[in-house]
Amino acid sequence: MIIAESRENKSLMATSSKQSDRKIYFSDIFGVSHKTVEKYGALDISLVCDNPAFVDPFLIFARRKYKGLHDLIIAYLTYLRDLSIEEGDLDAGKFNHYYKFPEVKEVWLGYSVDGNAGLGLGVEFADSLYSNLNKFFANQHIAESSHLEKLCLVEEGVGVDKISDFTLNLIKKYLLEYTQTFAKKYLNKEQLADFPVRKVDFDFKKGIWKDASYTLPSYEWKGKKQYVLLVPRDILTKHDIWIAKDDFLENDGTIFGTISNAELREKINRFFQDNLAVKVNKKTKKPEKDHSRKSQKAAFIKTAQEYPEILDYYIKYKEQQKDQALTQHVALPEYVNFFPDVSSIQESFKTQGLKALSSFDYCVARMSFFKRVLESNSGKLYIKEEPLLEKQLGLMFKMVTYNSLFSYDSEVNNGRGPIDFIVSYGRGDKTGLELKRASNTKLKQNLQNQSEVYKEDSDLKHTIKVIFFFSDAELERVNRILRELDKVADNTEIFLVDCRKKESASNKK
Repeated sequence: MIIAESRENKSLMATSSKQSDRKIYFSDIFGVSHKTVEKYGALDISLVCDNPAFVDPFLIFARRKYKGLHDLIIAYLTYLRDLSIEEGDLDAGKFNHYYKFPEVKEVWLGYSVDGNAGLGLGVEFADSLYSNLNKFFANQHIAESSHLEKLCLVEEGVGVDKISDFTLNLIKKYLLEYTQTFAKKYLNKEQLADFPVRKVDFDFKKGIWKDASYTLPSYEWKGKKQYVLLVPRDILTKHDIWIAKDDFLENDGTIFGTISNAELREKINRFFQDNLAVKVNKKTKKPEKDHSRKSQKAAFIKTAQEYPEILDYYIKYKEQQKDQALTQHVALPEYVNFFPDVSSIQESFKTQGLKALSSFDYCVARMSFFKRVLESNSGKLYIKEEPLLEKQLGLMFKMVTYNSLFSYDSEVNNGRGPIDFIVSYGRGDKTGLELKRASNTKLKQNLQNQSEVYKEDSDLKHTIKVIFFFSDAELERVNRILRELDKVADNTEIFLVDCRKKESASNKK
């Protein structure tokens, strides 16, 4: 990786530095201050592994300054809809040109622990988009605008990652110009390079995607020169998009209440009630409607299929809450790239002077210290108030172990599922490392069976389980599982990390 020194020195190292000197964040690598990147409005991204955030097109819709970008997204969907009406089935060449896009990996967003290469959109997303175009524009009089996210309500397997990737492709010209402006203002010429970029701008008159060239931050990753794209923080979400299937299924009663047409509302309510499952009352032994959440969700899906306008009433309901989206839904930077936490933990690691022991001894020593740092919260809350997902925990751990003498290979899959990390010092000295939330539904199965599977498949000498708990109930659960398996948290092969919120020392009496 190319490491940039400060702007005042006007120099840039052109070769990889020693591993101990490697940097993680854009600001470190390109020699600008973290505050400069934040003041510009961008996320100071990690260039070691993905940053767990996604672009939410609703946040683009909700902010007036991005109106042109949202109009562009809808204009492109409208173009595709009209083209399908005019030409019918498209040949392979046109289908690929209009519907298939690569992952915009240069933004470093997602859940890839080993670098920035995710799964991308794939042909399944293109097929879903093609077959559902008319549903984007149905009942436009109900909601204020059409929304790309409607696709995730009607198609299985279309989630936040696919919606984000597609949105990034459609607004790529904006991101290229946004990054180029920053780069020319704050970076040295030696840190920049001209890059040709495919499918940048869509020409609506000619009906073609045009390529272009931009001057962008340049660095080396895995022996290849690449560029970086900065993304505004205020269009990023952390877990899911604002218009999402899970949220849709949780708001059935609320959505019914927003339907102004009394006759339609009554029909929908009756259809919903008729499609609730039936169960036998344990006391009366008589059949009755099942009002469990599982039954209600199943009935709601059937109702939405019968009355698809429900989708548009839900979208209208979410549009009316756009102020809430802007205040509560945007991913705060400290929940995405852990910048203050990782920097502090890394500095703490440096003071430990851990030497090259065996991979197992090294992992035990490092995890013991990592556990103490996370649990102490001495002036800083390393695990944030909202519990992190397992994928986020893995990304955070990847960042804080990046300067290790040992190799931390991420999500290694040797046939029977990926292990989070294999820590090695040469071929013959390998230790497996698994990070789990105590709430994981497969925790017992993982503790019981996976260690031997990983040892066999990956030729591991040891495996270490690190279990993070965020509440008293989670601690009780993991302790119960350990008792059932006759295992103990020994801080050697099984670590328990207490991530419950701690009372500040200044507040204690």
